[in-house]
Amino acid sequence: MNTWLKEPLLHFLLLGALLFGLYSLVNPEEASIADSRIVVSVGDIERLSANWANKRTRLPTEAELAMLVDSYIREEVYYREALALGLDQNDTILRRRMVQKMEFLTNDLADLSQPDETALNQYFLANSGKYELPARISFTHIYFSFDKHGERIFDDAGKALAEIRLSDIPVSRAPDMGDTFMLPYDFDAEDSFEIARIFGQDFAQRIVQIEAGNWQGPIESGYGLHLVWVNKKVEARLPKLATVIDRVRTDWMFEQRQMINKEVYERFLKRYEVVVEDFPERPETAIVPVEGGKSS
Repeated sequence: MNTWLKEPLLHFLLLGALLFGLYSLVNPEEASIADSRIVVSVGDIERLSANWANKRTRLPTEAELAMLVDSYIREEVYYREALALGLDQNDTILRRRMVQKMEFLTNDLADLSQPDETALNQYFLANSGKYELPARISFTHIYFSFDKHGERIFDDAGKALAEIRLSDIPVSRAPDMGDTFMLPYDFDAEDSFEIARIFGQDFAQRIVQIEAGNWQGPIESGYGLHLVWVNKKVEARLPKLATVIDRVRTDWMFEQRQMINKEVYERFLKRYEVVVEDFPERPETAIVPVEGGKSS
């Protein structure tokens, strides 16, 4: 047998011819390519040249540019032939890529609209909760261990509180009146989220209610009890727009993309009659056997 009959290229060409023939029989009107004219415009050539320059930091030579044009023509020919054969149908990956490209196009529409400072300020005020700086608390605490004090822990903490209020012990030395704590005694400008992460949510909620400048407690945490001295409280506040304007612009642009995507989709959807057939009946939930092999 001749060896040329075993060549993979020949098999590919024969398979392609067969596919084309079958498609022509099934779709006689669609088998011919609607547009047999391929135009490589000046804009196409400039784009090919620019893409080359971006990758290689130099413009292509004449020979290289001619190679790029040949490659572009080859790609276009294969693309059109693939469409003519219907190879784009029932291709999940291609379907997702085309959907993604449509979404990119609608995102580009949103990017064409750049907000001015007035629009950003209006968005900033309307969504102030997103940009509000949290309250922060600086405090010192005296710690009492459940393990060490047992049932006497509340009495011992109360006695220590009465004693320290009557004494002249500096705040920095006050933790010595309690037990050794594995974490710091002094916390500076912590927000409620961080305080809750360390001491628990109940502790964080209690400490924000404490007035600065005197010892109060005891407040319970997961570690034990604490007497607390709040040095300073900074209330939650809205920053100046200038300090967060980049974040506000990003959020504004994101919201615009979402809105435009929704509007474009709804306009496209109006062109179609959507029919959702009845869902197939689902099998009844399987019965899970219990221990011993018996069904419940």
